[in-house]
Amino acid sequence: MTGTVIDAGDGVTHIFPVCDGYVIGSCVKNIPLAGRDITNFTLQCLKDRGEKFPAADSNEIAARIKEKYGYVCQDVLKEYAKFDKKETDDTGRIIQSSKFKRFVHKTLNNNLVELDVGYERFLGPEMFFHPVSILCLLILIGIHSQRLAKTY
Repeated sequence: MTGTVIDAGDGVTHIFPVCDGYVIGSCVKNIPLAGRDITNFTLQCLKDRGEKFPAADSNEIAARIKEKYGYVCQDVLKEYAKFDKKETDDTGRIIQSSKFKRFVHKTLNNNLVELDVGYERFLGPEMFFHPVSILCLLILIGIHSQRLAKTY
């Protein structure tokens, strides 16, 4: 078996090259980008879009959205086009793309919060494939952690 094994944890991602079933130890790499960063990015996207939810539940909401709705796309620009495609109903009124999902969350005080989940579905996981671009965006919007700032 030859290929690459990627282990993405909460705080760091490790990349292990494998050749004929053996790990090439001298080539193992890690990047300080992992699940927590995607959760933070998802949370910031929701806030930037103006979604309303309790601050006490914010990390749990972002993590559940990442886990339930996140996916990797082949072409980010084509995916944006799918989300931005205007659809109309029988009356001619513009309706939201079917690519957006409705997320319902039960808060700590048993209230229900409904959120639209959109671009963050594919932008969060995109960090693994274009980390420099996403890290620059994170730095610009100010949600990066200290370890990312020290690394890049």
